[in-house]
Amino acid sequence: MSQPEQHAMVTAFLDNVCKHVRAKELHAEIREELSSHIAERMEILLEQGMSEEAAAAGAVSQMGEPGMIGRNLHQAHKPRMEWTLFAIVGLLGLIGIFGVFTVQQSGLVPKFSDVLLEKKVTFTLIGLVFLMLFYVIDYRKLKKYSNGIFIGTLIVMSLTPAAAGTINGSKAFLSMGGWSVNMMFVSLLLLLLALAGMKPAKEWRGAEHLIQLVCRGVLPVIFFSQASSLFYGLIYLTGFFLITWRTKKHTGQFALLSLPLVSIFIFVLARQAGQLYHRLKAFLYPVGDDGYQLIQTKAAIHAAGWFGQGFAAPNETLPFVYSDSLFPYLIYCFGWSFGILVTGLNLLFMIRFWKMKDRIHDDYAKRLLIGLMTIFCIRLIWPVLMAFGVVPIIGEGLAFVGYSGTAQIIDYAAVGLLLSIYRRKNMIPREIEGIVQGH
Repeated sequence: MSQPEQHAMVTAFLDNVCKHVRAKELHAEIREELSSHIAERMEILLEQGMSEEAAAAGAVSQMGEPGMIGRNLHQAHKPRMEWTLFAIVGLLGLIGIFGVFTVQQSGLVPKFSDVLLEKKVTFTLIGLVFLMLFYVIDYRKLKKYSNGIFIGTLIVMSLTPAAAGTINGSKAFLSMGGWSVNMMFVSLLLLLLALAGMKPAKEWRGAEHLIQLVCRGVLPVIFFSQASSLFYGLIYLTGFFLITWRTKKHTGQFALLSLPLVSIFIFVLARQAGQLYHRLKAFLYPVGDDGYQLIQTKAAIHAAGWFGQGFAAPNETLPFVYSDSLFPYLIYCFGWSFGILVTGLNLLFMIRFWKMKDRIHDDYAKRLLIGLMTIFCIRLIWPVLMAFGVVPIIGEGLAFVGYSGTAQIIDYAAVGLLLSIYRRKNMIPREIEGIVQGH
């Protein structure tokens, strides 16, 4: 028996089905799947004594009306938008712009009084452009570049401390045309995205375990440490462990990979004992200069009440109101109810994130979600807990809300990639057989 598509009526049937499916990247898979069903039916009809031409016509007739099949396939596999997640990000972005406007009107940062809001709006708009760009990009095309992205990122990380300026004790910022880019934050995102597409742990053999452990685990931790970006190093390790757990061969393999990395991270922490001592002292015993920011943050939140001190309320004692302390300052201005609103939006963002993983079937997409979830969840939870004195102050602003410059653009780009994953969650013809049999 010849191939079904060698018959003109079969080709016409497949063309008619596919013209109703807008996702052109699915056409080849749809044609292949439908052709296999037609071939099965042709074989049955040939066994009944029909000629091949008559069998092809009969098989096509049994398949059903092509327009209806095509429309059903389009509905089943058309791109989807996660509007709830997009709306949450939009609300957080608007809150961030309003918050920066409040700070600017308060006059608490006179050296930025003319440009604070302008820069915040500019970064937000650029971020939204990147969000839409990554939304339309097919995330699956990134997978083949994973190894190159990972190696290239490690090279950039190794060179950054020597070329970067020191800001707040961190050697992570490179000046690019008047903008200071936090290369360690950029590297964090690139490393975890690349890690998702690299060879899974269950396929490692023998000495490859040691090579992968050094390249994927040890070197990033060392480079984050050299740039005094241990917080991002902690986020990376968390993402590394979660992705490795998902791709592990067995629990023993995971334990053998995890214990050395945990030991190395503890050693790295020990080498920066002086810096950590001051941070922990300020957290555990908030007195004097070391604990000043925590003391003032708690005082501002305590004084807020349910409805705050009013728009652009003066507070000369709260440091870094346009960055690290923006969230506490907004609570001071608009009250505990405002803090509950922002915290609720953060939690809702993470819940939508968590539910998304159950709707994704592509393993690569699931690993990407793990990496993105690690970055966002820690960076959304930590600043809130930091404001209430539950965790140490580390100089990390609230994602989307804080005045974070280029990091804000990266955040929006990451959301765009997240939405791209969700957009294509149904763009795999998993239910063609059921649709065909139903007609």
